[in-house]
Amino acid sequence: MRLAKDYRETAWNILRGRYWWTVLAGLIASLLGGASARGFRFDFKVGESDFPYMVERWSHGQFDVQQLQALLNPFVGIVASMAVLFAMYGIAAFIVGSAVELGYNSFNLSLYESPATPKIETLFSRFPYFGNALLLRILMALKILAWTLLFVIPGIVAAYRYSMAPYIMAENPDMSAMDAIEESKRLMVDKKWRLFCLQFSFIGWWILASITGIGVVFLLPYTEAANAAFYLDLTGRLPLPAYATSGTNSASHGEDSSSTKELI
Repeated sequence: MRLAKDYRETAWNILRGRYWWTVLAGLIASLLGGASARGFRFDFKVGESDFPYMVERWSHGQFDVQQLQALLNPFVGIVASMAVLFAMYGIAAFIVGSAVELGYNSFNLSLYESPATPKIETLFSRFPYFGNALLLRILMALKILAWTLLFVIPGIVAAYRYSMAPYIMAENPDMSAMDAIEESKRLMVDKKWRLFCLQFSFIGWWILASITGIGVVFLLPYTEAANAAFYLDLTGRLPLPAYATSGTNSASHGEDSSSTKELI
């Protein structure tokens, strides 16, 4: 049975020589979702008095609450506009991101299928199945929410139970959302703790990446490649690390099947 460190090592090896392509793909996948910017008009003028005049009056103890409120009005407008902007972005990311997620999963799975440079256009390859992708995301969100309303722990367990559904649909885009969820439940029987351990093993990296801010962009390819390795292992298709070893063929070195199993 593979451990978290085995998936991390597999992911690290598979990224060699292609890491910057995966950074670009991760950045695009993270940003896609759409947002419409609104312009703001910022002006310190308040009625007949401007900001320097107000400061002068305050310095002499002449404090006017209405003037202060008028001064803060532009900031209130900015905060409200930003809130609307982020809300719009969140809705768009949830809708459009459903298809992008499937494409990004396909992109990461392709890393294990070929040593060639991964294709960025794979991110958009599942848009023809947008309806299926969106329905899957909605159903997963509702099911996880329903379990979370019972208690936090069941919600977390549900999230891990359904976590493989986007990978399953990425490979089988014609599959119905419910079938993908049911297949994920089947695959994750007695496997949820292993996935938790894998993702928790990155906690130190996530803390460091969060401190630097931009570091998250560079960590994402590593974690996603490890998650893809976990899925391939569940389906019995995680290949030998041939690409990381310059295409070394175990048969050419007379290795038997038992030694091959030890390599992975």
